[in-house]
Amino acid sequence: MKSFKLLAQTVFNVVKLLAQIFLYVVIILNLIFLVLITKIATTFVCEQLIYNILFIGDLFTILDIGEFVNIIVFAILGMGFGLASGLLPKYAQLKTSAVLLIILMPLLFSSSAFVKYTFWVEDFAQQENITIQQAETITNSFLQKRVNLNGFLGFYYYTAQFPVLPTKQKEMMKAEEIEKKVKSSFLILTKITKLKPEIITILLACGSWTIRFFYFSLSLFTTVSHFHLGRQEIAKRLQSSPPKFPPVPPRFKPRANKPVTQLQPRRVRNN
Repeated sequence: MKSFKLLAQTVFNVVKLLAQIFLYVVIILNLIFLVLITKIATTFVCEQLIYNILFIGDLFTILDIGEFVNIIVFAILGMGFGLASGLLPKYAQLKTSAVLLIILMPLLFSSSAFVKYTFWVEDFAQQENITIQQAETITNSFLQKRVNLNGFLGFYYYTAQFPVLPTKQKEMMKAEEIEKKVKSSFLILTKITKLKPEIITILLACGSWTIRFFYFSLSLFTTVSHFHLGRQEIAKRLQSSPPKFPPVPPRFKPRANKPVTQLQPRRVRNN
C-alpha cells in the first residue's frame, strides 16, 4: 500500500512538473510574439509616417526614435521571464531564464532593423517592378560593393553611415552622388567646427553606432531590472507566512511591564 502511494505521488509530481514546463514555454512564446508584433508595428508606423515628416523626419531617422519602444517591450519581457521562472524547478529557474534572455535579447533587439531591411527590399522591388528575389540580388550586390557585406548585415552597417537608401537602380548607380548629398547636408557642421567632410562622416557614423549602443544598453538594463523584479515578486508569493493566531482576550493579556521595586535586604541580628 505504501509503495502504491509512493508511485502515485511520483507520477503526480512528474505530471505536475511537465505541466509547469509546458506552461512556461507557452508564456515565453507569447512574450516573444508580443515583443515582435510591437516592434514590427512601431517600425511600420515610423517608416510610413514619422520618418516622412518634412524637416524633422530626417532627424528622427538619424535618432531612430522608434527604438524608444524598447523601454516598454523589454520591461514586459523581463518581468514576464521573472514571473514565469517560478514555474521551473528551483535549480533551473535562474539559469534557464538567463540563458534564454542572453540568446533572445540581440535577436529581438535587431528585429526592427530586419523589418526595415525587408521594407527596403520590397520598396525596391515595387519601384523597379521586379520580384523580391531579383531585388534581393541587386541590393546584395550594391551592399557588397559599398561596405563589403550583403544581406541584413550589409544593410545594418551601411545605414550606420548613410541613413538615406536608394530605392531605384538608377539611384544605386549614383550612390556616390547620393552619399555626397548626405555629406553636403552637414556642411554647416564643417563650417562651425572647421573639420573636413570625411571627419564629419566618421563622427556621424560613430554617433550612429553610439545611438544604437545606447538603445541596446537601455533595453538590456530594462530587461535585467524587471527580470529581478519578477523574481522578487515570485519569492514574496512563495514565502511562507507566519501562522496567524486569534487575538488574546483582554483578561488573559499580561500586565504592562512596570518597574519592580527592589526590597531592602533584612538585617540579621547577632545574638
